Amino acid sequence: MSNEFPIEVFHVSGSNYEMGFEIGSHFKQKIKRFVESSETLKSIRGNLNERKHKELIEIANKHFHLYMEEIRGISEGSGIDYNDLILLNFKYEYPTIGCSTVIFKDKDRIVLGHNEDGERENENNAFILVAKPDKGTPFLVYCYPGMIPGNAFSFNSRGIVMTGNAMPTPDPILGIPRHLIDRSMLEASSIEDALDLALLPERASGFSYNIVSLNEKRAVNLETTSRMYYVTEVEDRFFHTNHYVSTGLRGIVQRVSESSRIRYEHGVKMMSNGEGAPEKRILEILYSTLNEPNSIYNPWTLCTAIFDVSDDIHLTVYARKERNCKPIEFSTEIFDM
Repeated sequence: MSNEFPIEVFHVSGSNYEMGFEIGSHFKQKIKRFVESSETLKSIRGNLNERKHKELIEIANKHFHLYMEEIRGISEGSGIDYNDLILLNFKYEYPTIGCSTVIFKDKDRIVLGHNEDGERENENNAFILVAKPDKGTPFLVYCYPGMIPGNAFSFNSRGIVMTGNAMPTPDPILGIPRHLIDRSMLEASSIEDALDLALLPERASGFSYNIVSLNEKRAVNLETTSRMYYVTEVEDRFFHTNHYVSTGLRGIVQRVSESSRIRYEHGVKMMSNGEGAPEKRILEILYSTLNEPNSIYNPWTLCTAIFDVSDDIHLTVYARKERNCKPIEFSTEIFDM
């Protein structure tokens, strides 16, 4: 007998502020619990440069005023101090423990699998958000408490799928916080549109974006720093963890964690071997526990997402295996409900 799926699915609509307020109000206890327990956030508070912080807020309001309103809504809905949530969304990076992504592509079908890794406390705090903005593009996204949407796996009503991998940015600058850029990419209508949004010249740091388009039957990986970028067209199979591996950026000076290196080497090897349907093979890769604790499926894996992009976008989300529950499934029909 299987257990109930543990990740809550929450629907919101309205203006940016109204959606933020609904999220904050509904998840106030989870947000409060996370903000109060986060040692990283406490450290950020203690080392805050007030002048640079104010300048950062001005930059953010200039480029993404509506998304700043979402943060204000989350603050006022949850009762959590606005400045704490600003720090969370501007300065906080979930530890680069993991996140592994694999893509199999052929002419008419693209299957993308992703392990969402992070602090285990967020296994019970994170949620799946289905949003229908008054002005903007409906989207579904995995969310962390207190964060605006966009930092984790997602798809939207325009047929764009995205997952991400945190990266050891070598050249951070004072600029647009990555989480605001991620939020803007939920509006993308095509891969080129998503690339344009990700590559704002004023971006503060880098990331790895895995982007699939239903309508274009196209998949790419975009690696960025604050100043450089490289786009890899996925033609067959692709694997990514948490360091720069593209032809254009793998030679830069970077700090490669042991976990990322081991997962990458093992994932590439597994991807080249084996037989069977793409989704079966991808799950085998993402569920591999070889090399623990630096395995692809590791103690910090919160959930696993499989996107099957063919006639539609079909998303299957698996909770951790020990939860012993059936996965939950979504398609673009979710936006018609």
